[in-house]
Amino acid sequence: MLVGGHGPPQRRYEHHTHEDGGVIVALLALAMTPAPVFVESAPDPVEGPTAGSDDGQRRSLRDQLMLRLLEEGYPLAPSAEHATRTLRVEMTPRGLRVEARGADTRSFEVATGPVLPLEAVHRAMEALDEVTPRVPTEAEPPPRHAVHVDGAPTEASPEAVRRALVHSLLARHSTVVPLDAEPDAVLCAHGDGATISLSRGEHGGDCTDAAATAVPVTWSGPDPSGLDDSVDALVDALMGRPAPTAPTTAQPSAPIRPPAANTGLSAPRQAEPVRRGPTVRIGARAGIYGRLSSADAAVGTTLRVGGEPGPGGLFDVLMVPASAPDISIFETSISAGFGWMWAPTPTVALHLQGLAGLQIHRFRQRGAATGHRFDWTAEIPVGASLRLARRLRLDLRVRGGRTGRGREHRVDDAVVWSRNAWRIGASVGLSYGWRPR
Repeated sequence: MLVGGHGPPQRRYEHHTHEDGGVIVALLALAMTPAPVFVESAPDPVEGPTAGSDDGQRRSLRDQLMLRLLEEGYPLAPSAEHATRTLRVEMTPRGLRVEARGADTRSFEVATGPVLPLEAVHRAMEALDEVTPRVPTEAEPPPRHAVHVDGAPTEASPEAVRRALVHSLLARHSTVVPLDAEPDAVLCAHGDGATISLSRGEHGGDCTDAAATAVPVTWSGPDPSGLDDSVDALVDALMGRPAPTAPTTAQPSAPIRPPAANTGLSAPRQAEPVRRGPTVRIGARAGIYGRLSSADAAVGTTLRVGGEPGPGGLFDVLMVPASAPDISIFETSISAGFGWMWAPTPTVALHLQGLAGLQIHRFRQRGAATGHRFDWTAEIPVGASLRLARRLRLDLRVRGGRTGRGREHRVDDAVVWSRNAWRIGASVGLSYGWRPR
């Protein structure tokens, strides 16, 4: 997993200026990696089913999201000014609200249920992928640190130690990056029995031979705050104490927009209007295409550019091969048009489209040259799609329309193939969508 956005200060390379090739490769790698993401915290609502949830539950959701971001290769920024996108998971009377902010905003509502935290993290990653990054500020890039955990105290897990290290580094205004993301330094934690030790190296391989610089701190008991205190003490010994910051007062958050003020790492911001950029989606399908008295197998592809949900432009290609005694036929319809997508739920979407274009009727008769005929074509596809995974949808379509005329072919004055102008078909397919950056 590679990350980018704010690279290390140039001084890291001053003593390597004779190795121009290596410097250029490193800078290009950083330029192509994801920019840091800031994860906000939000207070609980004052009423509703989730009211009265303790701070531990809210922090647990935020911790799961931050660790998932690191697994996916995203750095964690210490504040919004050092990030191009911001994620927020906020408890509401009906469950959770997941919101990603960049140049535009993408949000989801997650209803209360047994898989609420997992669904919230999934929705947050989906929203982050769909939102457009905002232009970064000119703020001084913070130092970049990675975390490597090798074991944990008896009554704690490696994930808990990793979480505590991440929080401690963010509090010290550091960007937390994955191990393979060219960090300025790596903090290596080792747990054994009831103790934790911490060392510092330039990369993950230094964790195996840096034990002499470790500072052990005893931790006992299941209280998570005890683990946090021990980790903070270790980081203090290696990096010094963080600069004091002015305390902020949390304001009650509403179950809907505008979002409440943060409770820690960034200043309050005004609500922004929801804006969605275009999505590019390409799909392939197969089905049956008929003209009242007969039917043929058909394949096709569609390119759609537009809002999801919302309006979009379409480019469609439909191919219908057919055959008869002593003759083969291949019809190709090339169309363009307009469509609208509705999303009654995050999983299911409904589609209504209109297409118009050109039909190419190609035929080859035994003992004769290949021939071509051209007609106009117009169709109205309707259907539904089901989200299978991020960006991937299963598409079901029914489409009806007509061409400029019906056609038939004769062999020895006998009609061997005929189709009228009206036609109807059904298909199933898969489509993949993304938002160009």
